Amino acid sequence: MTNKPIAVEMMHVNKHYRERVLFDDLDLSINSHELTTIFGKSGAGKSTILNMIGLLESVDAGQLKLFGQVAPSSRSTAALRLRRTKISYLFQNFGLIDDGTVSQNLDIGLAYVKVSRAEKRKLKVQALQDVQLNCHLKTKIYTLSGGEQQRVAVARLLLKPADLILADEPTGALDSENREILGQLLVKLREQGKTVVVVSHDHYFEQISDQIIDLAAF
Repeated sequence: MTNKPIAVEMMHVNKHYRERVLFDDLDLSINSHELTTIFGKSGAGKSTILNMIGLLESVDAGQLKLFGQVAPSSRSTAALRLRRTKISYLFQNFGLIDDGTVSQNLDIGLAYVKVSRAEKRKLKVQALQDVQLNCHLKTKIYTLSGGEQQRVAVARLLLKPADLILADEPTGALDSENREILGQLLVKLREQGKTVVVVSHDHYFEQISDQIIDLAAF
């Protein structure tokens, strides 16, 4: 039996804020091409782990590896390049431009995709179909419901050629129906070969995750 490739590896990681120690000698690994959910109580450091993986924050001590390579400092040019090309975020508040159109928000996912304007439009239309959202590209974001906005955010993820998807409490503002839709869209991203990491209180993710990490065990 062959070992699965590792997408994220933390070794002896320390992280603190002022006098508060969040993690002391933390070790964890996340498999590539899987959907992993990190559970933990409020204040346990779930979002901090996601921010370190996403190179928004640096570890204070220890080592972080992404896809087998030692991760650069969060403030470095190399980290910026990885965030632009390899890492995507799905935020609880969707991270959309409220007064922009659906098209303008989807353009963010295509920022580093070099194809014609006509081809980009086709890709955007296809992404909306993939997330089962029936709206015009010129629709303003603020006119959409919360569930529809979340699907625009996922469509943007589908368009960005990233290897690593990080989702911070993605179902926190959704009803049960939209939670199911979002969960299946995250599974779709995993089936496309992406590595999906979710931090959540929502035990729904136990049903669809390949790997579960409970911070209570650390």
